[in-house]
Amino acid sequence: MLFDLHPKERREELFGREREIEYSVNQLLSKNWILIGGQREMGKTSLMKVVINELRKEHGFKGIYINLRGVRNLNSLLEMMLSEISNTKIELNVRINFMIGSAGVKVKKGAKVVNSLIELLNSIEDNFVIGLDEVQELSQASKYFLGVLGNVFTSNEKVRFIFTGSYIGVTRSLIDPPSLSPLHGRPPVVLNLRRFREEESASFLKRGMEELNLDFNREDQVVKRLDGVVGWLTLFGNLHAVRGMSFEDALNSTVAEGSKIMVDEFKHFLENKGNKALYVKLMEIVKVVSRWSEIKRGIEISLGNIDDKELTLALDSLVNNNFMEKGDKGEYKIVDPLLREIDFGRIWLPT
Repeated sequence: MLFDLHPKERREELFGREREIEYSVNQLLSKNWILIGGQREMGKTSLMKVVINELRKEHGFKGIYINLRGVRNLNSLLEMMLSEISNTKIELNVRINFMIGSAGVKVKKGAKVVNSLIELLNSIEDNFVIGLDEVQELSQASKYFLGVLGNVFTSNEKVRFIFTGSYIGVTRSLIDPPSLSPLHGRPPVVLNLRRFREEESASFLKRGMEELNLDFNREDQVVKRLDGVVGWLTLFGNLHAVRGMSFEDALNSTVAEGSKIMVDEFKHFLENKGNKALYVKLMEIVKVVSRWSEIKRGIEISLGNIDDKELTLALDSLVNNNFMEKGDKGEYKIVDPLLREIDFGRIWLPT
């Protein structure tokens, strides 16, 4: 069902991404790794899950999906990966850092996490795809994580990775590895998911309503408010067609609920930021002006003098985390329609 709020897992459930599915599958079959990018609510997780299942179903792969939200270290990654890989019932030839008993495979006491991950992944002898969702969450462990990936890329061509993530930390190092990186010369293919065009958004709503045997002719009003962000279109469809809300209530509730989700995302982004007021004020200012010089003027009126480099780094961080976009002419804009409606000044208030 198109209006199911869970990430899609089957090809026939994923609307408007046929080309992306084919491209991703072909790249992984060619032994390239993939990073799926794009702003929030574009369906990155759905595409990842569908591609993993396509490789299982059509090409005999084994595969696992891991949500890295909140995972900050390699010990947690190892625990999750070992559990998921064990569930696939493949034979693991691990002896150095692991014990194999009646309860399954366990890490030996005192074993080094990097060595254990390398042994685990290099022991896989089947064609195997691993989906790591929100890979930027591992940025605090990026040096060691990239070392593991570099070793596996060189040592075991049976294992292929598919990532999603914002362009920060470990994700940036994946895309553009420095010369000393173990992945230098082996970056993943980057696939950026775009917003639906106006006619695609209308077709998505129309097909979703038809699945539920509902007549609907107000697609234009929905698209005008929610743009081509498939996550928000899906939420509206679920509220209106599945839960039976009136058109107006469903649209208003979509904006309200979607805004809450984006507020939570922005708060998560602010957690490790020192100058939180700067990021909050930038989101407010970019609603009104777009040029760097205008943005700087607005910041200095609100917060006082700011170094050019600090401002640019803050803007880059917001762009790389998909809270705004930078155009070809250097202009900044907030493209998500619900982000534009948020009062960011109320998210974080200095105490």
